[in-house]
Amino acid sequence: MPIRGYYLGCPGWGLKSWVGRLFPAGTRQTDFLARYAEVFNTVEGNTTFYALPTADIVARWRDQVPSSFRFCFKFPRTVTHDKLLIDADAEVAEFIARVEPLAERLGTLFLQLPPRFGPELLPRLRTFLDALPRAHAYAVELRHDLFFASGIEETEVVDLLRERAIDLVIMDARGLHRGNTIDVRARKPNLPVIMRATGPRPFVRCVPHEELAASRDVVEPWARQVATWIDAGKQPYFFMHAPDDTFAPENAYAFHDMVRAHAPSVGELPPLPGAPRQLGLF
Repeated sequence: MPIRGYYLGCPGWGLKSWVGRLFPAGTRQTDFLARYAEVFNTVEGNTTFYALPTADIVARWRDQVPSSFRFCFKFPRTVTHDKLLIDADAEVAEFIARVEPLAERLGTLFLQLPPRFGPELLPRLRTFLDALPRAHAYAVELRHDLFFASGIEETEVVDLLRERAIDLVIMDARGLHRGNTIDVRARKPNLPVIMRATGPRPFVRCVPHEELAASRDVVEPWARQVATWIDAGKQPYFFMHAPDDTFAPENAYAFHDMVRAHAPSVGELPPLPGAPRQLGLF
């Protein structure tokens, strides 16, 4: 695995538009994950938000990647959005049981809470987190405005996560919201971004402008922050998106080069096959 010191990946591994760029020309869809794992060392698994994979599929995923690879799956929407963390023990148990066969390949499991999950529901979050199996790593993404307003609500939730060494998912869509992709912007939150770690595995989801160079002032500080976290002994996860994820791999390559400028020990990615677009930010 060429990446060292942190985890870098994309939202999923299976876009057909990646063939000839991230994947060699002619790569079959059944080989996408194995090819993806030859470059990146983690993946953001959003499909579990909608439906759980079968046990056979999970076993196949496990066998297609090296032991150093990490799958980071999102909790089902039934748990986070429909039940708002109440009376969801059965769904949580089924979700964790389904992904546990990945063993050491199982990375951080993350909750994406809806905007209506506000400060008045923090007792639910506390109870929910305390009931989770301690064998796994967890992170929480918040989307209510008051958790970003520099008030007591923000302090309370940050303290709650720090006390349990649970990471805060940082969604950075600032670059995206400068762009012209109106339909995509509507699906992504436009919230303040604070570079902080509440646990040992900071978790960042970055959605830049459709032209990565237009997000230079957003992306470059993350490269410095990732290097700082590595120096502090943390294991950051950084997931690089794109407005429609077509160019997420190229964006991730560009980001890794930026991290290397601050932390050369992270290693160098192999060349992309095919003829990708220009990777430089400048």
